[in-house]
This record gives sequence, C-alpha cells and structure tokens, in this order.
Amino acid sequence: MQENDYSPLQAAIDAARQSGEPLAIEGGGTRKFYGREIIGKPLSLSGYHGIVEYNPTELVVTVKGGTTIESLTQILHDNQQMLGFEPPNCLPGSTIGGSIALGLSGSARPYRGNVQDSVLGIRLLTGDARNIRFGGQVIKNVAGFDISRLVVGSLGCLGIVLEASLKVIPKPECEWTLSMEIPDVDKAISKFNSLSGKPYPISAAAWCNGVASIRLSGSQAGVKSAAQAIGGSINEDDPVWNQINTHAHPFFKQGQRLLKILQKPSAPVIASRKPVLVDWGGALRWYGEEADEEELQQGLSGQGGWLERFCHADRSQEVFQTLDPATMRIKQRLKDVFDPDRILNPGRMYSGL
Repeated sequence: MQENDYSPLQAAIDAARQSGEPLAIEGGGTRKFYGREIIGKPLSLSGYHGIVEYNPTELVVTVKGGTTIESLTQILHDNQQMLGFEPPNCLPGSTIGGSIALGLSGSARPYRGNVQDSVLGIRLLTGDARNIRFGGQVIKNVAGFDISRLVVGSLGCLGIVLEASLKVIPKPECEWTLSMEIPDVDKAISKFNSLSGKPYPISAAAWCNGVASIRLSGSQAGVKSAAQAIGGSINEDDPVWNQINTHAHPFFKQGQRLLKILQKPSAPVIASRKPVLVDWGGALRWYGEEADEEELQQGLSGQGGWLERFCHADRSQEVFQTLDPATMRIKQRLKDVFDPDRILNPGRMYSGL
C-alpha cells in the first residue's frame, strides 16, 4: 500500500459490504487480546503510516493511523516534545490509531489528561466507505470536536482512524521518581490524595507490593523543592513507569487473566489482601488471577466504579461492564450512522455493535 493512498482500505470496505463478510480492523496487531472475540477478515493499517503535518511551535502533530508509537515518540523526542497521555506500548509495532481506538492512557492520565484530551481532530473511514474529517488542527477548534472524542475507545466499530491531529506538550526539564515503603495500599492511596491537593509537579503515582512511587516532572528547582517536601528515595531514571505502561512490570504475569477497575481515587481498595497494582494516583486498580471477580463486583456495587475483563478472560462473554439501556441505544444509533452494514469489528466492544 502506498503511504499516501488509502484506496485499498476503501476497496476492502466496499468488498466487505457486497459480500457481507465483516472486517477485523488492526493497526500493528499487537493488542488482539483486548475486547470481545475478534470476528472477520483482518484489515491492517500497517502500510498506512507517516507524519502528515508537524510544526513543533504549534504543539500539534497530524499523523496517519498506522504510524507506530515508537516512531512518533522518537520524532517528538527529537523536538523535546511528547504526548501527554503517554500511550501504552505493550509490544513493538503498536500504532497510534490503535491507541486511539482502544482509548488507553498511561500513568500520567490524571495529571496530563487522557486520550480524548489530546485528540483535536480525526479523519475517519466509515463502514460505508466515507472519508470524513471531524475537528481540526488547532487546540481551540470547536466544530466536530465531540465526534472526534467519540471515536476514542470505540474499538474500530465506528470506522478506521486514517489520520489524527494530536496535541503535544514540551518534555519536562527535569523528572525524578520518589520511592517510599508504605505496606498498606489504602494508606498509600490516602497519601496520593493528600499530595494531589498541594502545588507539587506530580505526573504519576502508583503502588505495588508495599512500595509507593511518585513521579515529579517540571523545572529543576520545582522538582527538587517538591522532592524535599514529600520525602522518599530519589531515582532520576526509574523504569517503573515504562514497565507499568508496557505491562513489563513483574505484576503483569504473562498469560494470566487481568482485571481492571476504575474508581474514584479516594475509594478504598476492594480485596486489598489480594495482589493489586494501583496506578493513576489511586483511580486505576489492576488485579490478577488471584482475585475473585464476584468479590470485586460486590465491592463495586457498594462503592461505584467500572470493571473490565482486560485480557485472558472468556471473550465470548461481555468483557466491559454492562451499559444501561439508554446508553446502549445511543451506541446502536451511532453504529447505524457510521457502519450501517455492521462490517467493522462487529461485537468486539459489545454484542450487537
């Protein structure tokens, strides 16, 4: 496929509409584990990659959907810039289009924003082969902005992300990670919440196996001052954040079932006696094989929150928390508009979508 030619993608959609055979959209094919069972003929964006437009002084980059996270990260790094939401890069070859479709954010999410906050515009190839652009390339653009945000986390069921215009941020002058022993996870979360109300340049906070990690990012003077106030041992190049974001951390045992819970950062940890990794300053909790899903669901019913069967679960069942009927009707109507023939990633998000 030519880098500037998406006509093979349109042709594949037209053929699928005629034959009725669905398409399984994939970027680098590195996150096939995510969502419900994949149905359909693979359609890869790996040949559709590259930078469309990038002026570092504008703090915006427009990139093709099949561009790998590694290559985009390197280009931004060369200009002392980065993506604020730190897209998780589980395996080499993961693409920016896949990151948008899955809607996944790294450890900086509570402090620098999520994927939606970085997306300014989207060029989408819909299920009826329309090439539509929503949003724009400037941070203050309003027209169509909400539609661009709807594409984030839609798992490709609304269309193929051909291009995305993303807000970028300057890389911090200084970055330190503070580590401290806090055996009790709820005490660690309480500390994270306490620190969030103070003017410290915190860009990540996580806990696992009795160790709390707090990342500070900013000016040399600001980071040093905050580190002195917070305490703990200092590591100027701690690999823990990359390990968490890529699931290379020892907690994420290869091949194990993994459950993901999103809650208010102040909520007590459910089943805290079981192995858990806390990220996002307390708002994200990961559980492995040892956790009992029924116990987690019961805890959520009392505290509120969202459970997701992230990987190695029964994919023939729903993996995301059941939606209320009104929300599901809205999703169905969106599917009708963007993919009337139901050929793009059918059922990967929810059955019937």
